Amino acid sequence: MNWQQKLREWQSCEHLDSGMKDQLKTLSDPAELEERFYKYLSFGTGGMRGELGVGINRINDYTIKRVALGLAQYISEAGASQHGVVISYDNRHGSQRFAKWTARVLASQGVKVYLSDQLRPTPQLSFLVRHYHAFAGVMITASHNPKEYNGFKVYGSDGGQITLAAAERLLTILNEIQNELAIEAEPLSAYVNNKIINLFGEEVDTLYLEKLALVSQNPAQTSRFGSNVSIVYSPLHGSGNILVQKAFQKLGFTNFRVIKEQAVPDPDFSTVMSPNPEDEQAFALALDEAAARPAQLILATDPDADRLGAVVIKNGEPIFLNGNQIGVLILDYIIRSTKEHERLKDFFIAKTIVTSDLGEKIAAAHGIETRNTLTGFKFIGEQIQLSEAKEDKHFLFGYEESFGYLAATFVRDKDAIQAAILLAETALSCFFDGIDLIDRLNDIYEQYGYYAECLETQMFPGKDGLIQMNRQLDDLRSQGFIQLDGFELLCKEDYLSSERWISDDQKCLLTLPSSNVLKYIFKDGSWLCLRPSGTEPKFKVYYSVHGKSKVETANKLENLKAAFHRLIKK
Repeated sequence: MNWQQKLREWQSCEHLDSGMKDQLKTLSDPAELEERFYKYLSFGTGGMRGELGVGINRINDYTIKRVALGLAQYISEAGASQHGVVISYDNRHGSQRFAKWTARVLASQGVKVYLSDQLRPTPQLSFLVRHYHAFAGVMITASHNPKEYNGFKVYGSDGGQITLAAAERLLTILNEIQNELAIEAEPLSAYVNNKIINLFGEEVDTLYLEKLALVSQNPAQTSRFGSNVSIVYSPLHGSGNILVQKAFQKLGFTNFRVIKEQAVPDPDFSTVMSPNPEDEQAFALALDEAAARPAQLILATDPDADRLGAVVIKNGEPIFLNGNQIGVLILDYIIRSTKEHERLKDFFIAKTIVTSDLGEKIAAAHGIETRNTLTGFKFIGEQIQLSEAKEDKHFLFGYEESFGYLAATFVRDKDAIQAAILLAETALSCFFDGIDLIDRLNDIYEQYGYYAECLETQMFPGKDGLIQMNRQLDDLRSQGFIQLDGFELLCKEDYLSSERWISDDQKCLLTLPSSNVLKYIFKDGSWLCLRPSGTEPKFKVYYSVHGKSKVETANKLENLKAAFHRLIKK
């Protein structure tokens, strides 16, 4: 694609949105113009996400309409236009407008649409795809990314993120659509009047809340004693506020208060640097509230309410839980609650290959199978579908280190509202045992070993970012080693070639789908994993270690990080 030609198309377009025209007039740097127009924004394994702004390598009305048209053609090709598409959105800049454009473009191609009348969370969208027996779903969100971002996330008929095969076919269709400026549709009201677009409202909130009763492990106890757990909650300006409040009130967690300043769905996220519950700074206002009026537990959900972060107040001091810790606390609670009335060996849990092995160790101790997946909750949701098709084991719990969790399968993506209920119930269970969540976590460590994890991210901005990122991975692939300082290599897993290398002359095939991921596993059980993002030019390095004590484990983690840093600097 010639970027200068594409730029001229936008500059000469008479009906181009006035805001886009104004942005174009302010841009003069050829490098920036090229970066905005040299390619269409990448469509990854679950959709697209990127910065807002003018250009085909940005999120705007025209790039949204292009993807919506591609989705319409994909649905038509499958003969599923009357099965429909469910659309929801979060609080970000342009989200409601993008949702309406998506609905209008789909409707213009004869595709039935169910459109939310206001912002609603991603897990609720997943639920509604199944509720309406729709062929697909679209969530307009950039999840936990900064305010400059938005995105277009696509779901399949099972309520999970689209499969790799579906994403590949959609990308092929999109590559044929080069006329984003020519895509138009009738006003929304015309399609509503013709009942091609169907608006839904509070009635779906009631349906979702009824399903949440399936999540509670001990509803009678929670209803009677839930007020013994004092909770502060922040939706971080996003879409989780209404459903989390209603769920907690309905179940019995009445000792519950919301950070008012962050209950407003503000697209600028004006009270936080980043609307990410993985970021400790996002809890600043909640910590102030807990200091003014004591609380035991602080919870926060990201803008589309699929990720949950948590802080425990112990002896007046905040202790931040990471995603692995929240996951094992909930898993341990579910197992202890389930053990009394179910055959645990009939269940499985699912986690990603970059998630701590502690959950697998806990599951194994109770005869529960663990199914490891590639990074991304879509693969955990896929395990539910596969298990149902085979009618083998039942899904018990799924989680990933990046603060995503799922227990009840009426949703097929990570669900922060389910996780909030379960973590609050775990805290209530601890209350009856005379301990708190940190005590429970330490009990788990004492029984199964101390685990510590770390994530490092390296950004590769600009036009050549992806090239530089992949070159660094290729360099690491070519470097062979049997020892990384004091860590002796057990095996190397290369998910791009689908091979596990035990030694130079011993290898076996991996069963997971091909992916540009490298994982080094050491003989003491430590590991590190390298994974480029599927939607952004960034590179993640995951570390995991375990030992017999907290101090030993912390030292191991620092040593492994330092050893790897020396390796990549060679």
